[in-house]
Amino acid sequence: MPKLISQKNFQNITVNSLTTTATSQVSLDIFDVDRFRSARYQIQVTSGSSYHTVEFIVVHDGTTTYNTEYAIIRTNGILATFDSDISSGNVRLLVTPSSNSSTTFKTIRTSINT
Repeated sequence: MPKLISQKNFQNITVNSLTTTATSQVSLDIFDVDRFRSARYQIQVTSGSSYHTVEFIVVHDGTTTYNTEYAIIRTNGILATFDSDISSGNVRLLVTPSSNSSTTFKTIRTSINT
């Protein structure tokens, strides 16, 4: 469950982590479409001695999400792919691990109120 660590008027910082051994897509983070319009994620992925970090930005119009991925650094190949969608009134950050080895995801989300 995400943990809110700061809130000032329009900006919120949340941290989250997840470990999985599956290669199926999972929701790494969620936020309410009525509360936040956009978010920026710093994502760190670890699998064994391989590391992958990325910046991911998402914005929504209430129905559809739009995102971009940049500042990608990998020490040993692609550990995961990232996407977003809206489900049950929440924006979801979706991750798909590249292997069934234990993979840990850590995120810092900065979100801006609607």
